[in-house]
This record gives sequence, structure tokens and C-alpha cells, in this order.
Amino acid sequence: MLWWSGSLRAEAAAAAAIALLCLGACGREPPVVERVMPVFGTLVRVEIAGGNPAAAHAALDQLEALYRRIDVDWRAFGPGELGRVNARLAAGQAATLSPELARMVARSLEIRERSGGLFDPRVGPLLHLWGFDDLAHRTPATIPDDASIDTLRATALGAAELRLDGLQLSTTAAVTLDLASVAKGSALVAGAAALRTAGIRDALIVAGGDVLALGSRGQRPWRVGVRDPLGPGLLGHVDLADGEAAVSSGTYERHFDAGGRRFHHIIDPRSGRPAQGAAGSTVIGRDPELANAAATTLLVGGPEAFDDLTRRLGLSCALLVATDGRRLLTPCMQQRLRP
Repeated sequence: MLWWSGSLRAEAAAAAAIALLCLGACGREPPVVERVMPVFGTLVRVEIAGGNPAAAHAALDQLEALYRRIDVDWRAFGPGELGRVNARLAAGQAATLSPELARMVARSLEIRERSGGLFDPRVGPLLHLWGFDDLAHRTPATIPDDASIDTLRATALGAAELRLDGLQLSTTAAVTLDLASVAKGSALVAGAAALRTAGIRDALIVAGGDVLALGSRGQRPWRVGVRDPLGPGLLGHVDLADGEAAVSSGTYERHFDAGGRRFHHIIDPRSGRPAQGAAGSTVIGRDPELANAAATTLLVGGPEAFDDLTRRLGLSCALLVATDGRRLLTPCMQQRLRP
């Protein structure tokens, strides 16, 4: 699936960690229509506040149909559109994309450039090698050997360059794309557009560690908790304005243990191995695609690159928790993250 994290039970726990918080006296709350959708290999929860319940359920039907379609079409491997495109790219052939997919590829290439290559959509083969590809769902019994990692990194991320000309995507060598770190944000954008088209003004979409708010919950803003990546609790909470997203990423999401060490799914394109130094990140902004990709990129860069990456990516509100417990926050996040 697009962003599998081990099990639906694990995702339910993660969702609970960033669930809506009502702290203190909440006052009068509007009625809420809620639905949990088992899509993207996780549990997506959508809450619609106020309004007509029948209209809310109809909007959720439309949203669920949309999410079930893109759950197939945006997988890196499988029968959907991206899977078919990857089959051609892996053979060194050009592919014609839908406008929807072409926009996501263009966004991925843009963020790759801005990040100095720390974000790279060409890591698909490496995710497969480590057992973190979105369809196999296998936990490797052994760590890939160094020779396999280095050889695959050289072929997957070395000579292969992508060129997007309108809807035509071509490559100079065999390549496989994994767009999950943008696609999760794209799913939030598409979901918000679908709800607004259906006349929904106030809603919250929670997809694992990714949240997007529409309107408010009655007289109060939507409030979400930020998970502590090093423990079972929360670092604090943030209030989200209309159209804002809060995206979190962490090494706790998808991992396996071997030889007394934990290996997670955030692959550093520079090494072909799980990134080191950071445990979790959170980015808040009105661009869910950028926030999603940036949260992953901050984990790859680690604490030493935090200031440079927040500047290069234009991140106003960002948080990074290092594996040694240090917390790096931009001034905006310092103001908005409440204990």
C-alpha cells in the first residue's frame, strides 16, 4: 500500500496519538459524523462537524470512492497507473502520465531539486530491497548485504535521470519511482477538494501521521496532538486553521529489528540505508504535499541539516526530534506547539 506501517492495529494507535484533543472545558460541540476508511494500508479517519448528517454521509461516500481509486493508482508496484508507469521506466521506456500523476511527479522532482537530493523519488528499488516496498509487506529476515545495497544505489540513483515534458515522462536509464512521500499530501489535498465540492465546510482528515483541517469544530479550531517519537506520549498539541495540514513522520512507523538494531523505512539516498540521527519530525503548513515530503527530508538530513533544510524548503513551522532526545524547532513551531 502507499504508506504501510506494519499493521492496522499499529496505525490505529498512531491515529489515536494525533487524534482530536479536547483539553479543558470544551463548551458546546457541534454534532460530528465520523467514518474510518481502511485505505492506503492504514486507517483514514474523517470527521465532519455540524451540517446535515445525510449530506455528510453522502460526501464521505464520494471521498471513500476517491481514496479507493488512488489507493490502487498511486502504488509504486501493482496494477494501478504508477505501477504500469514504473514497469515502462524499469525497462528504460518513456511513459504517458495522467495530468494527476504528472503533477505529482513534477512536484517530486521540484522538491528533489530544492532539497539538494535528500528527497529523491527514485528510491523505489531500495525500498524493495529492504522489504519496505508498498505491496510486498514483507519483513526481511536478514539485512541486505553491503554489495547489494551499493550496487542498487548506483543503478537506481546514479545514471538514471528523469525528464517530464508535459505528460511524457522519459528516463536515461532504468528507474522506479516511489511517490509516497508526496502522495500522502496529495491525498489530503484531493480529499479536501472532494469535501468542499460536496458542500462540506468543517472537517478533519486524519491519515496516520498526516492531518488536514477544514474550517473549525464549532467555535474552536481543530486541535491535534503531536506524537513523541521516542516514547508513548505526546510532545504537545497544535491548533490548525482552515486549510492547514500537520504532517508527522518517524522511524517508528515501519521498521524491523535484526542483530539487536532497528532498521526503519526512511532511506537516505546518499547511502541507500536507513537514515541516522533523527527519530521524528512534524511540519505544519498550507501545502500538504510539501509538508509531507519535507517531514521525510528532515529525517534524512538529521539535526545537522535542520536549519539549512527549513530554509531551502521554505518551512515556517517545523520540528525535528533527534535520536538523542534533542528537539529542534523553528520559531513558528516554538509558538504553536503547546504542552
